[in-house]
Amino acid sequence: MAALPTIKQLRYLIALSQTLSFTKAAEACFVGQSTLSAGLKELEDGLGIQLVERDRQNVSITPAGMEVLERAKAILTASEDLVEYAGSSGMPM
Repeated sequence: MAALPTIKQLRYLIALSQTLSFTKAAEACFVGQSTLSAGLKELEDGLGIQLVERDRQNVSITPAGMEVLERAKAILTASEDLVEYAGSSGMPM
């Protein structure tokens, strides 16, 4: 079984899709550019597909990356909903 993506990796992909810049995406995620790049590479390796086209001048999301991006947004929304529910449930541990 492949390694599951982390929430952090999915956030990196979403930030990159919004900025199309590794530098700006890293700033938005409060990490260094190398950390963001490594996280995205791990995500691609774990999924076994290329999500991002990179060259010195441009960044673009691949067609497979666009599908993963939509699912990543849904996963992140569901995760945030889970945390909100847990916080508002009022049930002590």
